[in-house]
Amino acid sequence: MTRLDIPLIDCHTHIGHLPGVVGEAFTPEDLCYILDQQGASFMLVSSASATTIGQAYGTAEAVEMVKKYGDRLGGMWWINPHDPAWQQDEQTAVEYGFRGIKIHPVLDHYAVEQAALEPIFACARQHGWPILTHTDNDGTSMSAARYEPLIRAFPDVPLILAHLRTEAITLARRYDNVFLDTTYMEPYIVEVGVAALGADKILFGSDAAEGFDVGRAPTRPRPPRSYAGLVDGLRQRGISDADLEKICYQNARTLFGLP
Repeated sequence: MTRLDIPLIDCHTHIGHLPGVVGEAFTPEDLCYILDQQGASFMLVSSASATTIGQAYGTAEAVEMVKKYGDRLGGMWWINPHDPAWQQDEQTAVEYGFRGIKIHPVLDHYAVEQAALEPIFACARQHGWPILTHTDNDGTSMSAARYEPLIRAFPDVPLILAHLRTEAITLARRYDNVFLDTTYMEPYIVEVGVAALGADKILFGSDAAEGFDVGRAPTRPRPPRSYAGLVDGLRQRGISDADLEKICYQNARTLFGLP
């Protein structure tokens, strides 16, 4: 397997039970296998079990991960605002040094509205946590543009709009606290993002470990992926090594306060 030739912090990964197929799950050990085999430095990780099973279950999975592997896997607290008890996990996330908040309006089935998400943004502000959110297709009720009132109301809360949508690019141009990630985006889209925004606004992300070699047979096969392959795809689009260093680790290190 080809190993990375550049430090890499993956800002968008998951453990836990994935949606779609019962039994499809990834463990902290799976993610550590990827780190070891491919030479990456660190992952920021939320538990997908928060959406497939329940938020408290997902938080508990992430806590156990941080207890064992916190020097390699940083906890992201997946919040479902539908859950009336979501705030009961807040002190647990603080106690175990979680690095930020993950929200996913599509999987948790809610429209992006200021009133619904203000308490989560206020929580992030209180603890100095960035928020990473899935953004759906442009023009939908879960798209990047729907976050603009929250971006204005919470200018001190870093917001990472995953998946580098067109609406997200325009918001990142307007607001200092808005960032994007490369998750599941073709290299040419990342090239467009760098040209429009500069590399300082973009973080590397991969999402679920599907397609990565985790040292065992997958439950559902996916096209193979590797960090070295993803980075090489960006190089082939003419993204410079200096910009790759920002995208692959410097921006995440700064934004999440990593050593």
